[in-house]
Amino acid sequence: MATEPPPSPEVIEMMSAHPRPSVVRPGTDRAAHRRALLALPVAALLVSAGCASGSNDQASDQATGAEQQTVTATVTAPTGSTPTENTPTENTQTGNAPATDGFDPANCDTDRTGQDITGDIVVRSGQTCLLADLTVNGDLDVHHGGSVELRGVRVTEDVEAEGHAFVLVSGGEVSGSIELDQGGEAVVENVRIGGTLESEQNSGPQRFEGNTIGGDLECEDNAHVPTGGGNQVAGEREGQCAAL
Repeated sequence: MATEPPPSPEVIEMMSAHPRPSVVRPGTDRAAHRRALLALPVAALLVSAGCASGSNDQASDQATGAEQQTVTATVTAPTGSTPTENTPTENTQTGNAPATDGFDPANCDTDRTGQDITGDIVVRSGQTCLLADLTVNGDLDVHHGGSVELRGVRVTEDVEAEGHAFVLVSGGEVSGSIELDQGGEAVVENVRIGGTLESEQNSGPQRFEGNTIGGDLECEDNAHVPTGGGNQVAGEREGQCAAL
């Protein structure tokens, strides 16, 4: 069998300049295509996870920002306001409520000097109320068996005593009237009275002296004829006090 002679140098040079095209095997191309298809779901999952992670990171950043804003708002809240709900207020004696010093105008059984009283004063049975150099913004009532002494006191309304044990009103002023009924001893001296001075059916001695009376001076049915004098009466002098 005859052998082919080797190619000449010119042929070798031409073959080197123009190499043969590579041949792709059909089986190899299908395998690569299959691997690419299998990789697509994995890539989709990775992309989805990345998006979810980005959303969570963004939500976390937003929550952190909200918390920082809340903390900032709390820290920078105004601190110079003055509380008003629990602000202490000055105690004021009104009506018949007991005062902070223990004085009870609804049960006056003590002495009080120089401190004005707002509201009515009541002196009950067995009590002795001593008031001096102050103003009573209301009535003064003396019940059966009670005693009262007013020295330099201004009463803006009436002084009413019924069944009293003892009443003394010395100096000061009573804007209303003084009424003394069915009681014991009573003395009214040097008082400016806006209304009437009345004394009726008292068992004890009565003395009325040096008063300025804007209304009448009336005395009736007392066990003892009232004494005194020097009263200036704008109205009428009646009964047992006609000469006073």
